[in-house]
Amino acid sequence: MAERSGLAWRFISAGVIVPVLLACIFWLPPWSLLAFCALACLAAGWEALGVLAPVPGVLDPVERCFGAALTVAVGGGAVLALLYRPLALAGAFPAVFLATLVLLVLRPRAIETFSHRAAALAFAPLYVGLGLAVYPALRYLFVHGDRWVVLIMTLTFFGDTAAYFAGRFLGRHKLHPRLSPKKTWEGSAGGILGSTVALLLARLWYLPEVQWLDVVILAVVAGGIGQMGDLFESALKRSVGVKDSGTLLPGHGGLLDRVDALLPTGLVVLAWGLARGLFVPIGV
Repeated sequence: MAERSGLAWRFISAGVIVPVLLACIFWLPPWSLLAFCALACLAAGWEALGVLAPVPGVLDPVERCFGAALTVAVGGGAVLALLYRPLALAGAFPAVFLATLVLLVLRPRAIETFSHRAAALAFAPLYVGLGLAVYPALRYLFVHGDRWVVLIMTLTFFGDTAAYFAGRFLGRHKLHPRLSPKKTWEGSAGGILGSTVALLLARLWYLPEVQWLDVVILAVVAGGIGQMGDLFESALKRSVGVKDSGTLLPGHGGLLDRVDALLPTGLVVLAWGLARGLFVPIGV
């Protein structure tokens, strides 16, 4: 009964969020997707800080709010850099470390937790902010950017779904039991197959510029990196003994639990598309 209730909440949460996200991508003004991703940065950044420094008192409310706000700033700065001044993206890295340095030196508090707080405040904004910045930048920087955003989302969703069912019904050999005991090699292979299906549908339906080479490479590399993103977050949670990153999404856990694969996958697709010349800049 509890499993059915959780599944029902999953569908309800998805039924609310997915239409809003699609509206932001396709129909609403440009600022709407930026606002959506900014809120996602804020929530996922807050959750990431909670996972990275889970012991009460390691990060006080001021530091956690600062880290969440810094995540939004990194994401927004990365979007602006990609849209207008690509070289300025390099400034996101020193900005995070300098801001963290100043805050912690001015508020040293308990010295025995200093290294934990420094690591959490430096890593979370880059981990979440840069990963989510890809989506509005891709949407507004390139022709058919909206379709590329949908491709990344469907590639990840198809991969996750296929991996779940393949692992559940066919899984026999553990993939990485120290990081995630339930994941199997059979599930991983199913995930790659699911990502391949998403790419084939994109090629046949709405992104004909995607070639067969792109289908193979993105299915294996982007799909594989997405699975590693999932394993990475699982390892973070297991290391501190928590099941979910938060409770924001009923039936899903935290927002970070839903975007853990999207964070690295978007970066891989962006890098591959730029290297292959698949993207046509708007105005060219």
